Amino acid sequence: MSKKVLCYLLVIGLLVSGSYAAALEREPEKEGGELKNVIEVRAEGTILHYRKESFWNEIKFSEIMENKTDFISDLIQNFNESLSVYGEGGERGTNAQVEINEKNKSTVLRCDVHGAIRKSGNSYHATFFWLLRPLGLDFIDDHFEESREGLSWEGSVSGIQTTITIKLPPQNVAYAAWQRSIGHCHAHVWWT
Repeated sequence: MSKKVLCYLLVIGLLVSGSYAAALEREPEKEGGELKNVIEVRAEGTILHYRKESFWNEIKFSEIMENKTDFISDLIQNFNESLSVYGEGGERGTNAQVEINEKNKSTVLRCDVHGAIRKSGNSYHATFFWLLRPLGLDFIDDHFEESREGLSWEGSVSGIQTTITIKLPPQNVAYAAWQRSIGHCHAHVWWT
């Protein structure tokens, strides 16, 4: 083989391997289009204020923008159905709102959840089965971080980077597993 042919083959080989390496570096498009979820639940009295921001890939976000009305309606309906299916009984959502952020390619669902916190005297008991079950999570088994302000977790749920923050009334001690007056179990939290 001539040197000229070898040079052409070498150049073609470098181009092909460079294209392959560049393709490997790109983040693959997620099947459902969700790239990241940030969930925050904040307790106020006997109401839980729920907020979920979902970040989408370019393709899925374009679909959302083309069908905004249907997307918003389906998102709220799916949330309410999930409350009904995964709740322990009586949890219901009110004041649901959806915002679409074109700059961040994200959607935000806000909702007030009633019936998840029970009050008896000065003691509160909250259930989070409705939040944890659909995600396959558990406060103890999935090692939620305990603090004096609540519980938090970061990890992957079905291949989607997920952050969960549960903000509860500040205490003098952490919301620790199985503690008496201020604590949590697998899907419940209690405080005074």
